[in-house]
Amino acid sequence: MKLKPILLIIVILILASQTYALGIAPSHVDVIFEPSLEKTIQLKVINNAHKDFDAVVYAEGALAEYITIENPTISLSKDEDSKIISYKVNLPKKLKTQGMHEAKVVVREIPKTTKGETTITASLAVVSKLKVMVPYKGKYAEIKLFVTDFKKDKESNFAVEVRNLGTEDILEAYAIINIYDPLNNKLVATTSNKAKINSKDKEILIAKWTPKIGSGNYRAVATLMYDGLNTRDEKSFTIGTFELDIASISVTDFTLGGIAKFNIVVGNEWNEDIPNVFAETTVKDDKGRIYTQFKTASVDIPAFGSQELNAYWDTAKVIPGAYKFGIVLNYLGQKTERIFDIMVEYDKITASLVGRVIAAEEEEKPAVLKSIYILIFLVVILIIFNIVIYFRKIKK
Repeated sequence: MKLKPILLIIVILILASQTYALGIAPSHVDVIFEPSLEKTIQLKVINNAHKDFDAVVYAEGALAEYITIENPTISLSKDEDSKIISYKVNLPKKLKTQGMHEAKVVVREIPKTTKGETTITASLAVVSKLKVMVPYKGKYAEIKLFVTDFKKDKESNFAVEVRNLGTEDILEAYAIINIYDPLNNKLVATTSNKAKINSKDKEILIAKWTPKIGSGNYRAVATLMYDGLNTRDEKSFTIGTFELDIASISVTDFTLGGIAKFNIVVGNEWNEDIPNVFAETTVKDDKGRIYTQFKTASVDIPAFGSQELNAYWDTAKVIPGAYKFGIVLNYLGQKTERIFDIMVEYDKITASLVGRVIAAEEEEKPAVLKSIYILIFLVVILIIFNIVIYFRKIKK
């Protein structure tokens, strides 16, 4: 039997269980290169597991030779939440390559050994990166686009972070944001404010936008225009909430005692097709007694379109009255649940949600209410009749 694969699996499991046992902050430090720059940087080693451990601290990577670790070994007790460590950066007079240079400061736990026992230990480590940017000659900018989840007809903002990584100032910069649908059709554009950005500085540009398009997934492409040059970044975002809704419910050609066919129209306000949509329906009375449960066939609902789902109910043993009609829509791992009040009469079924009629054959009062009104009318007539008879007897 080969033990190496088994040992490897055990080590992986141990590492997975200890992923958050040790932490470090910040996860990266950004520095703009300056000749012979000297800088002391502090890091916080976080003891998430609240245990006793020793660790070794060292640097690796292209800039490791310019980093000096003040305390190569550290110890934390179970009572210590964290410990501050520091390292010194001594950059040379010149780095030949323009752009980003990196080094890693690693804090690695020292495995404990037990005499006379065979133990399997996983060496846990956390890393903080040192990123040193050597400015580009002339004008050079990099951008990062930030997006939010928009709501239709509600103004919000795109934010574009611009970093001037060149040796010259940028006299004027602005961003154009183009919006694309899932089919890569350009729909609309918006433009940010303008700004001057000095060398080695950064600026946030804001582009306001009020969505006038439908809900769904979209892509924003930001192009920064600056002194005859340009660069770009893009992000995906959404408008509105991804949720199917029930547009209407109707029952046609119904007679009590027969099969009631519910026509459930489901609307898709999203900008993408939604496949394999089905509904689970339940009919209950006011006491919670279940009369029927039914699962509809699956349908595909097109973007900004609708489809009809059909549910059936055998009413052979049903009496007229009020019932609860529950619908659970299933689609793309999501569920939307609605409960409707339905009124069953001898020749029709009407449905309403939160007091609103969703679908009805006629705008009539339910049969039960009609019966109550008729009964009240007859009682009043009877009382009047008795009063008349009483006064006639008195006169005699």
